[in-house]
Amino acid sequence: MENRINIDPQYEMKASAFMKSAITGIICAGFPIASIIAICIGSRNHKAIVDYVASGGMHTPKIKTSAALCKGAMYGGIGMTIFYTVYFVFWFLVICAAAFSTLPNQN
Repeated sequence: MENRINIDPQYEMKASAFMKSAITGIICAGFPIASIIAICIGSRNHKAIVDYVASGGMHTPKIKTSAALCKGAMYGGIGMTIFYTVYFVFWFLVICAAAFSTLPNQN
């Protein structure tokens, strides 16, 4: 009996695109404004990977790695967005406190 594997002719192109997008999302998750973009990149790419596998695409380690990196980009983007929001609000309050502490006493 002959083993026939249904090989997607566009697999390598799709897998490379998924991996590039996943790595871009992971990198963007570490920067203040780009962390919001990382959430979008990660969720869009993860949905594309799920659709690709559901339509009969190959489920290889490269695809699995891309999906894991996409999840990391989503959750990392959410976490870093919260972190940077708290961080900038904290420093805004510190600067305001320092600025208002130098005002003369107005009795």
